[in-house]
Amino acid sequence: MIKVNELFAPPIGLEPAIKIGGTTFYSSDKLKDNFNIAFSKSSRGRGVAPEISKLVKKGIIIPCYKSKGLLSFITKKFFKNPNDAIIAFYDLDEKKVIVTIDNEITVFGTASNNNLASTTMHECMHLAASKNLAGFIRAFFQNLMMYYTAFFTDYFKLQGNIDKNISNVIRYIAVYERKGPRYANKDLKNYYDFLNTEFGNKTQLSEQDFVESLTNLIIACKLLIVSFGSFQTNIRRFAMLITSLNTAYFKAFGAKNKYSMPIQELISLSEVACILAEMKPDDKSIKQIFKLIS
Repeated sequence: MIKVNELFAPPIGLEPAIKIGGTTFYSSDKLKDNFNIAFSKSSRGRGVAPEISKLVKKGIIIPCYKSKGLLSFITKKFFKNPNDAIIAFYDLDEKKVIVTIDNEITVFGTASNNNLASTTMHECMHLAASKNLAGFIRAFFQNLMMYYTAFFTDYFKLQGNIDKNISNVIRYIAVYERKGPRYANKDLKNYYDFLNTEFGNKTQLSEQDFVESLTNLIIACKLLIVSFGSFQTNIRRFAMLITSLNTAYFKAFGAKNKYSMPIQELISLSEVACILAEMKPDDKSIKQIFKLIS
């Protein structure tokens, strides 16, 4: 398979574009133009290239460099910092998607169009849910129903009609999506009680196995919120949970999740859209979501 690469503007003549967490990111009109061209040429991104161009023009998507000058850029290319691997991220406070070209571009000034498109589209799903959660849920509701039905059915070994229960779960997780990273222990206790009420009488598991599975799910949420490193350290404990979250992607969308270790789905509806945007960027619901924010 041929990889198309785009020649990007070198980090020369850049101006400060945004400052986040004490870090200044730099951009230029040429860099933005080349970013838009990359999307239009990408097999993964060309379907939403017009929407991406609008978001770049509005300053909602910011293609940028962390390195202001050419020398520092070249130095970083040869002496990479392993903690500098993020290509794109969504900043909740600024409500902007930051695409750091430094981490994807080669020392020769080229970058994979598809990689840039895929990661940018991923982060735009978080953006859409943050800016218009009700519209996001309307556009993506059937996909959310398919995913969470597949997940909870597999994980809790559910039986019978659970459509109403899953719809309730989607509305409940939407509260967590709206809160962002601000949680308290009482939120997780309420989540436990809620899932117990929704699925306790639908499961084929023994009472002991159901309580253990539910407890593990809540502990995973707690570790995700407090310390992702602790979650990774205890990952064996959550093997069944992760397997069910991954299996749900294949059952719901007919494709394997090769893009992330699933866990955020427990508290973030938009994470499901993020993965679908990478698996199936031409899905009609992904295009609908982009229309919400462009």
